[in-house]
Amino acid sequence: MQSFERLSPDMLLPLLQTRAEELLRAIEMTKKSLTRAPRGRLKLAKRGRDFYACHVVDDKSEYISKDNLALMSKLAQKYYDEKVLSVLEHKLSLVDVFIEKYKAIDEFEAYEKMSEERKSLVEPIQLSDEEYARRWLALSYKGKVFGSESPDLRTAKGERVRSKSEVIIADTLGRLGIPYKYECPLKFADGGKTVYPDFTCLNLRTRKEFLWEHLGMMDYPEYASLAVKKLSSYLQSGYVPGKNLIISMESSEKPLCQNDVKKIVKEIFLH
Repeated sequence: MQSFERLSPDMLLPLLQTRAEELLRAIEMTKKSLTRAPRGRLKLAKRGRDFYACHVVDDKSEYISKDNLALMSKLAQKYYDEKVLSVLEHKLSLVDVFIEKYKAIDEFEAYEKMSEERKSLVEPIQLSDEEYARRWLALSYKGKVFGSESPDLRTAKGERVRSKSEVIIADTLGRLGIPYKYECPLKFADGGKTVYPDFTCLNLRTRKEFLWEHLGMMDYPEYASLAVKKLSSYLQSGYVPGKNLIISMESSEKPLCQNDVKKIVKEIFLH
């Protein structure tokens, strides 16, 4: 990648939205706790080195025996819940206001409104997802050559792939708006041989690349053995499943399921 990869995307808004959801859940839990709380409040007073507790309801105070820790605990929890609820609600209001105002500011507008000629002369501080994906996809590469024995299988956008399962993966990525490259060459950092992952996918949310290898004949021992070696090579080169590597598998008894592919794509690229 060129210099436009030097900045990671703005992660503040997703983090704030996640925080708002956490606060909302905490508020709901606290309110539920308060609905189960007893009436009144807890009054604690010292008597020498000891203390005693009273249950105050409508300005009437009744002594609580030390054996009745359950009541004392519920009243103390009520006191805490009331205090923390106001703090949580205040924080949520601040986060909501910030998100609303933050969304109204578009740092990409100045660049997007420029003419294409002017854009070509400018290096923006940060690229929009669309522009980043366009530049990422525009970087040319030479994939593996198809042999004469290879079936002519095409994706929805007319791209040639090697298996029906790869058609499913490619079309799912395309429908869900995930940029990808098919069999883009990769040379491991240790100077090893060049490999051709089935798909190299771009997570626009994090601006990170994921490799996707589909292992399509796992019920054949020789193929499975080679697949294990391939996975080991990826691991040794820093590619870990779930972090920057996706592994999907199938056998003759359990073919690749389109719904499973969709779940993988949504979990990794859209959450």
